Amino acid sequence: MKQVVKTTNGPIEYRLTGKGESMILILNGGHCSNCTFPIPFETFLTNHGYQLMIPSRPGYGNTPSSTGRTAEQFADMLIEVLDVLDISSVTVLAISAGGRTALQLAGRHPDRVEKLILQGALTHDDWPDKKIKLLSYLLFNPVVEKGLWHFFRFLIQKYPLGALKIMMKSFTTQPVEQVIRQMSDEQQMEAISFLRLLQSGSGFLNDIRHRSGDLSRIQAPALIIHSKNDGSNPVTHAEYAAKHIPHAELFLSDAESHLIWFSDHHKIIKEKVVQFLKT
Repeated sequence: MKQVVKTTNGPIEYRLTGKGESMILILNGGHCSNCTFPIPFETFLTNHGYQLMIPSRPGYGNTPSSTGRTAEQFADMLIEVLDVLDISSVTVLAISAGGRTALQLAGRHPDRVEKLILQGALTHDDWPDKKIKLLSYLLFNPVVEKGLWHFFRFLIQKYPLGALKIMMKSFTTQPVEQVIRQMSDEQQMEAISFLRLLQSGSGFLNDIRHRSGDLSRIQAPALIIHSKNDGSNPVTHAEYAAKHIPHAELFLSDAESHLIWFSDHHKIIKEKVVQFLKT
């Protein structure tokens, strides 16, 4: 069930799921519409006894951009949410574009972050380049993005496998046909269901402006997971984080794309995550 906390900068929408003494704060990726967007490994984590808090990041769902136009601002507002909920510290798990907020949170508030997990996350500030930034403003501004995603949902309804192939071109460095063949029918359907729910709001325009800050401030142990074949966020992001976060472990996966959850290699990734959480 969605809930809202009012912070100094504005409301933050979030949901809680699972039971357990240990809390994992999950920062979802770009275009993930709101806090109800499906987390592919959600059941896996709750079955292992973790409680999850998933906020709608600024510009997504009912969290307005004004709550945190920068990663620094949103990190500080998340601390206010933790204070309201009387949560002393959390493990932070960040996916893709959620990475920069996670890095700011761990760097600015080291006493509130026990552990940090990055999955295919943006970390260095060389992304986006001018071309990607221009395309983002053209395609994902709030006026255009609704129609764009509406057309994509129409396409995915009529030609699901074809739409998956189109999207996969931006997610992998491998030949798309080869990646699709390596996915089981179930993984293909799960990926299609995942992509069908994408929506940018005004959130993605915030994401491309976010910055990670000084990673050397981070005191929490960090597990950095990244696909060697990630076509969305190059592996240089993972290497950068591993180099600059003092207590970091880098795990490069053979998953076929940025969508590491829809791959047989995700079984190994889940084992790494559980091992890291329990250590």
